[in-house]
Amino acid sequence: MATGYVVPERPDWTRPRLAPAGDRFAAVRWQDGAANVWIGTGNSPMQLVSDLQPWRLRGYHWGAGGDGLVLVLQLPGAEPHVLAWLDLSARTLTRLTPGLDADSQYAGQSGGRKPGILIGVRHPVTTGFRLQAVTPGGAVLAEWDSPGRPASRWLASATQAVAVQSGNGRCEWWYGPLARPSWSRILTMPEQDGELSDPLAFGAGPTLYALSSAGRDTTALVAMSPPDWTPRVLSADDRFDVISVLMSPDGTGPDLVTTTDPVNPQTALTGEAAADLSRLKQVADGAAAAIIGRNETHCLAEVSIPVGGPAFVTISRSSAAVSRPLARFTSLARIRTQRREPICYRARDGKQITGFVTRPSGPPPWPAVLVIHDGPWARDGGQLDPWAQSVAGAGLCCLQVNYRGSRGFGKAFRDAGDGQWSLAMQDDLIDALRSADLAGLVDLNRVAAIGYGYGGYAALMLATQAEIPLAGVAAASAPADLAGYVGALMSFGGPAGRNEAARIGDPIADAGRLAAASPVTRAADFRAPVLLFHGRQDARVPVSQATALAGALHAAGLDCELTVYEDEGHRYVRPQNIASMRSRTIEFLLRVLSRAP
Repeated sequence: MATGYVVPERPDWTRPRLAPAGDRFAAVRWQDGAANVWIGTGNSPMQLVSDLQPWRLRGYHWGAGGDGLVLVLQLPGAEPHVLAWLDLSARTLTRLTPGLDADSQYAGQSGGRKPGILIGVRHPVTTGFRLQAVTPGGAVLAEWDSPGRPASRWLASATQAVAVQSGNGRCEWWYGPLARPSWSRILTMPEQDGELSDPLAFGAGPTLYALSSAGRDTTALVAMSPPDWTPRVLSADDRFDVISVLMSPDGTGPDLVTTTDPVNPQTALTGEAAADLSRLKQVADGAAAAIIGRNETHCLAEVSIPVGGPAFVTISRSSAAVSRPLARFTSLARIRTQRREPICYRARDGKQITGFVTRPSGPPPWPAVLVIHDGPWARDGGQLDPWAQSVAGAGLCCLQVNYRGSRGFGKAFRDAGDGQWSLAMQDDLIDALRSADLAGLVDLNRVAAIGYGYGGYAALMLATQAEIPLAGVAAASAPADLAGYVGALMSFGGPAGRNEAARIGDPIADAGRLAAASPVTRAADFRAPVLLFHGRQDARVPVSQATALAGALHAAGLDCELTVYEDEGHRYVRPQNIASMRSRTIEFLLRVLSRAP
């Protein structure tokens, strides 16, 4: 490319999992058109252990003995998930899900004299999952019905299980021993909390560890024990959700917690975990890093190496040994990645907002690009972001904001985005540019915005405001007519679509507000050139929304360029199209920001 920067595409390695013992770990990499599993040790090459074409790999779990993997698979175009056992010695794949049309989910494992895998199974004529214990060969050892209503998911061990049931506006958890099932309801919560809560693991005795937002704003790590099963908070923050938990290597309880806190994302609950975090800090030497997995002898960590970017390493828990890094992006092997830092500021109404800034080389102030995440109920994290690296590598400061409505910062923060498209959610983006964290870093006379989905929509609406005039906006797969978009969600989106539509507005009762918040009706207010991308096969946001906006902008005498990818849907999957969109977006940004006063 003419500008000479690196645009990393799909990462080479994803979803690493440390083996139950030693420094072996598995990771996922594409091979022959499918995501496959590879296994290696800290200092030996990764070796391919699966051939999953035409299956789609949705997840996997190490077998308790380290001799195999439980794979979660799906056929293209099919809804049901299939569980399979991958024997690492024979390299054979055995189906664990009974029946051709059954749906299944992983629930746990049982050791002892008859080791097995615990799975939830739902047949086409049933509405809930039944718990089964199966051998790695697929033979059913035992099975259990859920208590009362159908179960939507299970957590199970060799001796006990929890069934989760949802419906009629509430979520219930039931506990029972598996030898002689006698079910007890241990937790009842609103269905909204049930979507944010999850049973994680059993510890010593009948103690259940779980993530739960019941009775509180943010999601916390809790422990529950008989006889009353009252949740006891082990780790929580008033502003940030707990998003993952590592159990201690001996399995007695949780000891390492990860949250959405951009400054201190991991917290140790035990002295051993604190020692591991201290060791990781020494290894990382100031770079961003996180522990992904731990066993008795090793930690698996991701470290953002300054030259080469994020990489997986194994770290001995008893010596100074650190493995050679397994780079996530080989395209960055000899490239110095751009510095990425968290920011925190207060919006104009006092709400605290977090985000990330990725700095370019050279002295500030820099031209700035707001890279706005989609959803809008997603979030930006502290890990390397390909778009941020592309923007910063081209000499532009990249700003990413977890505006109100983003998930991971409590229910109230998420709900604060309801009905606020182009209103308070947009104010959060403008306020970020004026925050103290960016003072002296950003040239406010040279600002642009880009995004996909909701992020593209927000970028377009930012082009209509005058507080901080933009030099240009680029949007992909963005809704331009909110009334039409909401109406389609309500008609064809199912329960999830209706829930999303309710958060945006009613197409009849809120028609005036939705029209005022629609780029297509605000074409005359645009103050910057526009670059649009859309997939011809997009069923979520029809391409007609993009063509209508382009037509309205052209009619208003404004600069707009629309590219339609004939072979893409709402999310772009073809590498050549992604590379084309990125390179053209960066060239557009460099052009419009160089013209800014």
